[in-house]
Amino acid sequence: MVGAVLLALAPAAHAVGPCGGAVGLSSDNVYRGISLTGGRPAALADTHCEFGDGWVFGAGATSVHLPGRSRNAQLALYLDHRWQIDDDWSAKVGAVHYDAFRHGREDGLRYDEVNVALGYRGFWRASIAWSPNATDMYFGGSGKTHRTTWVETTFHRPLVGRLSADLGLGIAMPGGRGEHSYRYGSIGASYGIGDVYLYASRIWTDSLTWSYDYFGQTYTATLPSEATWVGSVIWSF
Repeated sequence: MVGAVLLALAPAAHAVGPCGGAVGLSSDNVYRGISLTGGRPAALADTHCEFGDGWVFGAGATSVHLPGRSRNAQLALYLDHRWQIDDDWSAKVGAVHYDAFRHGREDGLRYDEVNVALGYRGFWRASIAWSPNATDMYFGGSGKTHRTTWVETTFHRPLVGRLSADLGLGIAMPGGRGEHSYRYGSIGASYGIGDVYLYASRIWTDSLTWSYDYFGQTYTATLPSEATWVGSVIWSF
C-alpha cells in the first residue's frame, strides 16, 4: 500500500493549478501487500492534470526489482472522473494501464484495471479494483493472465498540526488456477513540512498460498506472513 497510495495522498493535500505531481523515495515499494523491490529502496514519481468537469489524467512510475530479475520500473497511465457528492461524501471511477520498461508480461507488470472509490470527509475511503488480465507474478511468474479483484479501505485521522495517523486494510482475490486470496494492512503516521510529506508505516501481509500439479499430484506451497517497516519522503508540486 505504498507507492501509488502515497503519490495519491500527497498531491491531494497540495494542489497548484490544474496540473501537479509528486516525486519521492521509499525504503521499499510495497504495493497491495507485495514488495516489488525485495526490501530495497524505491523511487516514486507522478504527474497529473485536471481537465473538464472532474476529469484527471496522469502518469506514474515506480522502481521494481523482483527476485532473480534485473532492475525495472513499472509505469502507469490513469484516467479518473472525480466528483463531490455533497459536503461530506466524494467518489471517483477510474481506469489504469500498467506496463514496464522491460519484461512487462513476464514480470507481471503489464495489466489493466478499473476501479471505483467512495470517501467520507477525507477520513475514510473504500475502493474496489478489478483487472481482467492480471498475471500470477506473486505465484510463480508464468505470465498467464486471469481476473483479479482487490478491495481496500483506508482511514486518515489528523492528530495535531500536520501530524496524522493512517490505517489501511485490504484483500486480494486472484482468479488464477491454484491461487488463494490473501490479506494485507498497514498502520502508521504522516507529517507535512511545507510541500514535503514524511511517512512511516508498519505493513503486514498475510501468508501467500498457491496450489500446483506435478506429475498428476497436487501440491500446495505457502510463503509465511510478513511484517515490515517502510519509510517514505514525498515532495508534491
